[in-house]
Amino acid sequence: MTLKSDIRKYLDEQGTVYETLAHRETMNSSEEARAIGVMAVHVAKTLVIKTGKGDALAVVPASERIDLHKLRDILGDNHARLATEDEMGRDYSQYELGAVPPLGELLGAVVFLDQRLEQADEIIFAGGTHSDSVKMSGEDFLKLVHPQVADLVSDPGEAEGLY
Repeated sequence: MTLKSDIRKYLDEQGTVYETLAHRETMNSSEEARAIGVMAVHVAKTLVIKTGKGDALAVVPASERIDLHKLRDILGDNHARLATEDEMGRDYSQYELGAVPPLGELLGAVVFLDQRLEQADEIIFAGGTHSDSVKMSGEDFLKLVHPQVADLVSDPGEAEGLY
């Protein structure tokens, strides 16, 4: 596979410096990290969140689990939830299931970034397929995405509401 054309076009139009990383097919961000040869903390996983105001994207390190309670508090929406596979297949059919990129402007969604990624030297994320990733500097990612930064991941020992 190759980086999805809409992602490449968007990144190029924005003048973003990035690298495409081709790797064996993976089914989650932790596997993606292993396939690329980096620690999971260096790969950002994107979760599609359904809210009363539309879709949002939550971006957390692949090594962590999102705490939906924290995200609901930030959103002020007690009904916010992870999108189902059917919803993702319908709403983001241009991408392989589970490979939605964290590019809110491209997708018409607000982006929430976990604070653990805010100071990352580089960010690696899914490029729309299970065999292509995008790598860019953390600084360029923040300039491109303009995310709302917050604590989104679970505290050690918590289990309820985590994904």
